[in-house]
Amino acid sequence: MYTIITDFDRPDPALVERAKNIYVCMAGIEVGPRQCVDSKIKPLRNDWKIAGPAFTVRPEYTDDSLMSRVATKHVKPGDVLVIDAGGRTDCSNFGASMAAGAVENGCAGVVLDGVVLTGQMLREEEGLPIFCRGTVARNRGAERPGWLNSPVLCGGVIVYPGDLVLGDEDGVVIIPKARAEEIVARAEASGKKSEGGRAAGTSYHARSGAEEKLRAIPGVVWQD
Repeated sequence: MYTIITDFDRPDPALVERAKNIYVCMAGIEVGPRQCVDSKIKPLRNDWKIAGPAFTVRPEYTDDSLMSRVATKHVKPGDVLVIDAGGRTDCSNFGASMAAGAVENGCAGVVLDGVVLTGQMLREEEGLPIFCRGTVARNRGAERPGWLNSPVLCGGVIVYPGDLVLGDEDGVVIIPKARAEEIVARAEASGKKSEGGRAAGTSYHARSGAEEKLRAIPGVVWQD
């Protein structure tokens, strides 16, 4: 049975706005490595960033783009399309025409566990941040069904509709919706702590405490 769900609970828009101002790596550190997608999934342009609730797309056949096309009609302003294309790199699941449709409805970006067509147009013309495994010149059509807004697997991370998706040139982090407030607050605090130390002129070595930590580990012998 294929289920098509077009609406779901989303994080507070004010929280999403706050998330736009944190470093994605800080969020990754706070939420843990299991929520960081495969590092091979990167933005097509290094200056692209995304933050928004996940609108999940799961085609039954990962070389078919019908579900991606339908998703662009139902995505809401600020949503990030998260497309489970099984990690395949031999055939595309998204391209410039679909990006144009997503932009019409206010989509904030796309995270695709696969590859795209028309890379140059996506980078230069469509204005939609795309995170994926690369580009390819092959597509097999749009004929077969799948699921919208069911759990998906993207870059090794299970993603649920409404989870908070963050991405920049370091990669993509998925924050479970139930933990979004907690993780954003912790990432904000970590960023402020680092900025505060630099502003105060405190050295990196004093801020990190790395040597003190190493000296405290049993079995480590120092010969000063």
